[in-house]
Order: sequence, then structure tokens, then C-alpha cells
Amino acid sequence: MIKRIVLTGGPGSGKTTVKDKIQEHFEEAGYKVIIANETATRVINMGIRSFGTDSIPPLAFQQIILQDQLHTEQLINDVLKYYPNKNIIIIYDRGALDNRAYTNSDNEFNEVLASVDKNLTISNLLTRYDLIINLVSRKDFYTTENNSARSENAEFALELGSKTLKSWYGHENIKIVLPKDTIEEKNNEVINIINSILNEKQIKRQEKYLIDITNLEIASSTPHKEIVQTYLISDQNIEKRLRKSMFNGITTYNLTVYKINDNNEKILVSKEQLTEKIYNKLLEFADNTRQSINKKRYYFSNEDTYYYIDIFDDNNELGILEVNVIENEQLKLPENITILTKVSNDSNYSNKELSLKNNKKLIRKYVK
Repeated sequence: MIKRIVLTGGPGSGKTTVKDKIQEHFEEAGYKVIIANETATRVINMGIRSFGTDSIPPLAFQQIILQDQLHTEQLINDVLKYYPNKNIIIIYDRGALDNRAYTNSDNEFNEVLASVDKNLTISNLLTRYDLIINLVSRKDFYTTENNSARSENAEFALELGSKTLKSWYGHENIKIVLPKDTIEEKNNEVINIINSILNEKQIKRQEKYLIDITNLEIASSTPHKEIVQTYLISDQNIEKRLRKSMFNGITTYNLTVYKINDNNEKILVSKEQLTEKIYNKLLEFADNTRQSINKKRYYFSNEDTYYYIDIFDDNNELGILEVNVIENEQLKLPENITILTKVSNDSNYSNKELSLKNNKKLIRKYVK
């Protein structure tokens, strides 16, 4: 088992202390823990920077940081073959998309990507990591004394932290850790989050709510993904799902296979990216009792929770709010969204059930 985890957040959010605790805790539990330290700090401490005396152009600096980040990630991937029988956790102190927060627009960031590798996109960078943990900075804890590479004041550090979180919108698994009174509380929450993805069965845990979207206001700038989801012919306790996703102008394809256990929980068996050619070939095995689901998935955060809303194109009344959860997590739902009913354990509201042709009656039941 290999898990790739990004530890991110604004300057002064406690990443250094937390990653040390992660390494100590999980090595004691028998895992091999690999830490990739922050690239930008190392490069700045070398004397290469985009601010102050003898600075280089900001986009050139971001290109250097991204090149070094990807080189480090490839080096780690090359080393993994020497640990064939170990469970491995890789902690990245910032990931490739953190650089996005330090550019003025996605057009600028795409320029940086193209300068490094013409095949790099925001979409495929999102797929490199299993989990993103965003640590929120606290103004009264911010200091530049323990990191000579910092040049921000506390106000700007908080603003940069918010921008960094939004750089990761579109990833399916983001956890937000708010400031705590003690570092022990923060360490324990982060460790609990990591434990949640180390479950060997990989049970998909979500809370789902049917919402009223008739008066739902979504800003045009809200990041969203257009999804076409098709179910393939499979055994009763197996779900094979093809997905075509369009995000930031890039189309990707993948096949996900779940096993459904006796409690109706979905256990991840495999997930792989496909070429367009293979995707089109697999469409020949679509379950003809179902129709493809077309939906838009909008990503946003509220306080310490990252959500997404699925809005289905074939029914302008149906919306489902979804949250990936860990065990015993207490959720605070957004106050500006009208919740009609919780449908987490209602199989009738699974995407697979909704894909059945002419299935509209359950949707109407809760619409006012």
C-alpha cells in the first residue's frame, strides 16, 4: 500500500511540526514514512528568490519550483521499488498545485505548466495525490523567526492560505484543519485524518443530502467539473463505473470498480485512468438498462469542511450535497443551502440507482 498525502496551508500554519509528528507516529505503527520537504523554502534559502535584491521574474521562479517538485516526486517513485513489502506513506510538504496560489491567474499557471512539460495540466496534477490536508493559519501564531524564507506579513499569510486551499479545489479528498489551542490537538486531528485513508478495505464513506436547488446561487467562478458517468454490465455485488470528466478545459477518463458488501458499503477495488480510445471501447459494454448520468460537480469549502454539489442535467430540481467523512466526524452543514433530507444510507439515491431509465419518482417525492 502506498498513500501520497499533501500537507498544505498558509505560511505559519504548523506544517513542519505536524509532519514531524506524522513521521514519528506512523513509523512506530510500522509504516515506512517518506517526507518530501518544501521545495520553495529550500530554493529560497539557496539565494534564489522572486523578491528582494537580485530577484528573478516570478513566473521563472514558479517554473523552477515546479520542476524541482516534480523531480523530487519522481525520485521518490523510483526509490519505492526498494520497499516492495512495506506499507508506505509519502508526505509532501506542499504539492505541485500549491504553486497555483502564487500566480495571478490560471492562464499564468498554465504558462508555467507548459514551460515545464506541455502535457502537464491542473487536472492531471490533481490525480497525483490521495489526500490533501490543508492547515489553516492563525494570525496570532504567525512568525517569520523560524523560517528565513518567509517574507509575508500575518494578514497576507492568511490571505495566501485561503488562496492555497482554493488551488486544490477539484480534488476529491480535501480535509481542512482549523487552528487549535495546542499543537497536540492539531497533531491528533491530522493523524486521525490520515488513519481514515489507511483502511485496507478502502470503504467509501460519504454523507449525502438531497438539496433544493431552485433558488441555489452558484457563482460563475465556482470551480466545477462536468461529468458523464456510465455503468458497465457487472455482477450484482460489483459496480463498474466509467467516467468522462471535463475540468479546466481538459477531458480525462477513468474506470472505477467497487465491491458492494452486505452492509451496502462500497469498497474500492481499483481505479485507473484511461485513454479516450479505451474509454470508447469500454462504452460497448454499457448496461443497457441504464442511461448515462450527466452532471455538474461544484466544489467549495465552508469553515472546516470541503463539499461538492452534484447537479443533474436531466432534472433541474435535483441536487445532492456530498461530503467525504472520517469516523465520528461532526459535520456543520452550510446555512445558505436548503437541505431536504439526508440520503447517505438510501440506496435509491445512489448514482447507479438514479441511472435507471425513467427513474424520476423518488426525486419528485421531496421537491416542494
